[in-house]
Amino acid sequence: MESLKRFNESDLYKKLLLLSEDEFNEWLKDLGLLHQKRTCECGAPMRLKNREDGRKFPSWHCRRKTSGKVCGKARGYVVGTFFEGTHLSLKEIFQLSYYFARQAHPQEEIQFNLRREDGSTISEEAIVDYKNFFREVCQRYFERHPVIIGGPGKVVEIDETVITKRKYHRGQLRAQEQWFFGGVERGSSENCFLVPVDKRDADTLLPIIMKHIRKGSTIISDGWAAYGRIKEILMTDSGERAYAGHFVVNHSENFVDPETGAHTQTIEGTWSHFKARHKKERGTSRGLFASYLYQFMWRKKFSGDDALYHLWQQIAEQYPCEMEEEEPTVVGEP
Repeated sequence: MESLKRFNESDLYKKLLLLSEDEFNEWLKDLGLLHQKRTCECGAPMRLKNREDGRKFPSWHCRRKTSGKVCGKARGYVVGTFFEGTHLSLKEIFQLSYYFARQAHPQEEIQFNLRREDGSTISEEAIVDYKNFFREVCQRYFERHPVIIGGPGKVVEIDETVITKRKYHRGQLRAQEQWFFGGVERGSSENCFLVPVDKRDADTLLPIIMKHIRKGSTIISDGWAAYGRIKEILMTDSGERAYAGHFVVNHSENFVDPETGAHTQTIEGTWSHFKARHKKERGTSRGLFASYLYQFMWRKKFSGDDALYHLWQQIAEQYPCEMEEEEPTVVGEP
């Protein structure tokens, strides 16, 4: 997996053009993205056998004999991996992953770059599907590793925002709203959490604050009424101080409080960035809001030269493959 660090477009095309399909598959095995071996339900090792029906992948077969009978169980080559169920080549999926991780090329350019020798190309639907699959990887990462920001000596700005989508329905223009609540650790903008919410009352927002903001943090917010109850969580039930304090900036009077210097400009900048990404994606269906939020958080945390490495490392974690055991190194005496 280390070979994917600082992986650039030149590295990508070397793999795509210089490696045969079999060599590329072996490389994916070395990365831990394909099974190096399979063990049958009966406990016997399985062997790879080329398909005779013209399909592009071989399959795993068990040839163990018990009482004169062959087990005969079979498993697909990519079953249990991220690639299961694909109609694309593994090279094409990897190429799509590079474009996703690097945020490279618009949709039309991706289709052009993925043009095959026979002149065909990947459908727009397939590209959209794999973008959604990669977003699911981002979402599962944060579900396994919930974001917790702040801490003693840290300042966390919190705020809520709304995205409105206008739709025509039977000749009438209707607005659909989705509210979000989030927080950003000042001085470390990649440390943020964003959550879709149906309500903005204290009973909804306070549990989110306690889940995502570490004890000892200083919290800054605007004057939204629900934040007035933050004082209820400043102290623990045992009487110890949970959060260092809560400062409020009244936006009807100032953007920066003249006495305390409190402001929420960092979280407001994060919302602007999120909305710009949302607009670039030409809107988002309500059912996909969560995955787009996680993608946004993922990009803030893992953007940079190693984005592709992090994406496939997380895929390997979420889709563990059966690997050959490494032989222990024996150090002999000279």
